[in-house]
Amino acid sequence: MHAVLATLELRNVQKSFPGVRALKDVSLAAHPGRVHALLGENGAGKSTLIKVASGALQPDDGQILLNGEPVRLTPRSAKAAGLRVLHQERQIALTRSVAENVLLDLPTRGRFGLVTARGMAREAAERLARVGADLDPYAPAWTLTVAQLQLLELARAVCADARCIIMDEPTASLHRAEIEQLFSVVRQVRDSGIAVVYISHHLDEVMELADDYTVLRDGSKVAGGLVSDVTTGQLVSHMFGDEVSLRREDVHEGGTVAGDVAIELDRVSFGGAVRSVSLKARRGEVLAVTGAVGCGSRELAHLMAGALKPTSGTVRILGASRANRRAAARAGVGFLPADRKREGLMLDRSIVDNALLAENGITRAPLFDPLSAARRTADVCGRLSVKLSDVRAPIRGLSGGNQQKVILARWLRVDSQVLILDEPTAGVDIPSKSEIYRLLRQHAAEGRAVVLFSTEYQEIRCVADRVVVMRDGRVAGEIDGEDATEHRIFEMELGA
Repeated sequence: MHAVLATLELRNVQKSFPGVRALKDVSLAAHPGRVHALLGENGAGKSTLIKVASGALQPDDGQILLNGEPVRLTPRSAKAAGLRVLHQERQIALTRSVAENVLLDLPTRGRFGLVTARGMAREAAERLARVGADLDPYAPAWTLTVAQLQLLELARAVCADARCIIMDEPTASLHRAEIEQLFSVVRQVRDSGIAVVYISHHLDEVMELADDYTVLRDGSKVAGGLVSDVTTGQLVSHMFGDEVSLRREDVHEGGTVAGDVAIELDRVSFGGAVRSVSLKARRGEVLAVTGAVGCGSRELAHLMAGALKPTSGTVRILGASRANRRAAARAGVGFLPADRKREGLMLDRSIVDNALLAENGITRAPLFDPLSAARRTADVCGRLSVKLSDVRAPIRGLSGGNQQKVILARWLRVDSQVLILDEPTAGVDIPSKSEIYRLLRQHAAEGRAVVLFSTEYQEIRCVADRVVVMRDGRVAGEIDGEDATEHRIFEMELGA
């Protein structure tokens, strides 16, 4: 299909772990100057394939070729050969500066072989400029937004010797404007002759950005070819066997009746990010909050959950003011943050520890029974169809979508009366999204309150009873869930 030699090629790769065959005779070729989409549901084998392609895992069988030459890769040799991976789990040293992070793998040396702060800042600024990131090289990494961290990692990857960049769910938790900026950078990278392997559950991104595609299902390659030759529906069918759709009528099984106020904000402000916001979330409904980048929705989510204290105004949760996040959690408020890696998970602890974190923190049982904890975890993870082999394994080993579902399982386990979810389906495949939407609707139908912070129009349309649109830190307007079309939301975001 391509006359040009592939930069990275995997031929008939196989990989097994105890009790599971992760890859079965998988082949993939990434060519220079093209974007190759790697698709599949959570647990299809995408993460394993990335690790094999980057030298982090050795295949049991099959070949890896770079520019047509068979190689045996290690992480060091892969990097030396120009292979770069932007993991879904960000590789950021948060206490170090932007410049130090950008040049983490290749610090610039000045006179006499010395590494200087000025030299690093100069080189980092040049790399950042290549990806359109206007960041202060001296700023600590922990001060950056999720989107800025993504651009920082991309600046690190896009260097003179980069030949192939693998991007794992790069738009997870990004706002629409930030996604457009990222797309612009990816196109620049592609046009410079670098091969890009792009992994995403958002098929609209694939149709807009990718040239070629490979679909994995249950560890096997089930389809591949030119993106221009397939439709979104055909890709969905390849990924899941049967065509899956996300429609409001599939999620809403009947009308809901809003009950008592669960969360009330009265003229709440937080610095310049949130400005005199007043709104109510009631039991029995799903309230969606959305807005363009910088609208203040992310800060509002933390204020509602008790993770931030307002500079003025009052936040009343379940009838009382809660001093902090711990008090809110004990009162029955569950919170799923947008950045699950930094704020929602203990990556090196077990799935059990993560799933029962809220239960253990709230109930404080005098004795811990490992067998009972494992059973409870398996039960609640089973409800969300979390794909796992052992609940005692570190959660780091799960795919991003399954990690997200474990956080949701954590709050379902303690029967939270209020669920506050910030981008809850980031990195989650279509069937899992449908499951989560139904759980949220069920949660509301049972008399609880759900507040959903999302930038996905389809998600909002599917699940919300009411939609609050924010702009410049204020409430720009409110729409009934049934009337929340992309056009109406977008008009409110722009102030049209």
